[in-house]
Amino acid sequence: MKTLFLPKYLLLPLLFLFCGCHKEKIVSSSESTPTVSTSVPTNIDISEATLGGNITEAGKSAVTARGVCWSESPAPTIDLNTKTINGAGTGSFSVSISGLKEGNTYHVRAYATNSFGTGYGTEISFKAISPFSALDKGIVEKMSLFNIPGLSIAVVRNDKLVHVRSFGYSDKEANKPAANSDLYRIASVSKPITLVAILKLVVDGRISLDQKVFGPGSILGNDFGSIPSGSPIGQITVRHLLDHKSGWTNYFGDPMFWDNSFTQADLISNLVANRPLEYSPGTTYYYLNFGYCILGRVIEKITGRSYEEYVKTNILSASGIVDMQIGGNTVNDRLPNEVKYYQRDFDPYSMNVKRMDAHGGWIATATDLARFMIANDHNVTPADLIPFSLLSQFYIGERGWNFYGSLPGTSAIVNKMNDNTCFVVLANTRNERSPNSDLDIINDMILLELFHIDNWPTKDFF
Repeated sequence: MKTLFLPKYLLLPLLFLFCGCHKEKIVSSSESTPTVSTSVPTNIDISEATLGGNITEAGKSAVTARGVCWSESPAPTIDLNTKTINGAGTGSFSVSISGLKEGNTYHVRAYATNSFGTGYGTEISFKAISPFSALDKGIVEKMSLFNIPGLSIAVVRNDKLVHVRSFGYSDKEANKPAANSDLYRIASVSKPITLVAILKLVVDGRISLDQKVFGPGSILGNDFGSIPSGSPIGQITVRHLLDHKSGWTNYFGDPMFWDNSFTQADLISNLVANRPLEYSPGTTYYYLNFGYCILGRVIEKITGRSYEEYVKTNILSASGIVDMQIGGNTVNDRLPNEVKYYQRDFDPYSMNVKRMDAHGGWIATATDLARFMIANDHNVTPADLIPFSLLSQFYIGERGWNFYGSLPGTSAIVNKMNDNTCFVVLANTRNERSPNSDLDIINDMILLELFHIDNWPTKDFF
């Protein structure tokens, strides 16, 4: 047998012919692992934050794990214990983390893992500090300045309770720290609640704003005695009482602070019979607690229920509020979670607070008053209790409004800055000599600090 020898220049092509001409492509790890981006941290607070990322490409195999990793040192990896696992696959995700140290700087990267390895997003750094830290510091300073034992604040942004915090002590003698569940007397902040209750009766067609209150054919008729001959008291309407234009004044003392043994009926009967109007009804504004006391009796007459029961059922419950109620008079009447009130120059427990129901008797948490605010803020969700066309006829229908409440031993602020933002402040003392001036200072400080917040959190504490 004769052996055949082929030239080298023919051997190489034959080798490719029989063995194939495919060459294996080497794929880099950057092309094999997932493509990831890191989300900007949100809802940053002193101990927590919301982190996340987006896996835009899975790489050369399916994503089996994804999440975030963080550290106080740069370039965190999944080898750390400080990481999360948030499912698998591509797409965006977010997660809330906690256990951060106040004031410390953290580095975070989103990650995604497949069979080829782990891909990381761009590193982003953030500091564990609350956007409300300057506000909280200002509150502590004002509490020290005005000798306030305990205080609660609630801030709402876009119908979310974004900040709620309490400072100091609800009961100094018991060394009990203030808590967000604390109930405070809200004093005259009770008036907007009564206003909404009256307007609800208007919406339901049960009364009209221009309906007379006293005298024959009126809502209350002669329930509290006959009107003196020639008196214009019979011209007072529901609207006049809401607008503080009844014509009565406190020139001879505020009747709501008369002898504690007097009932509401005693007070109203006494004024109808014995206190002439200083002005013609509807002509002159004069802030009057007594007018809202009468409105409470109007509600009872129309509904056949107690003022407190009607408001709880038709206003507060509809706003998601369950803890508000009319407060008691003495220290022994304190309700569960109600703060203790302090006043150097006037005993907070020497008043008939229960008699003040419709103008100053409610107790509430800051959170509950925030719920009431968003139930009447012009926004679609949640739906307002009162149509804007009606609400806009009164002060709480304005795009921005604020209202103070003040009694010996208590101070309250509700401020609707605009349709997006409002806040509530409750404290368990007041400055008897200049209560409103102290509230002005606290109110203005809060406004200033809230105006400076750029990165509003979105976490909802309601």
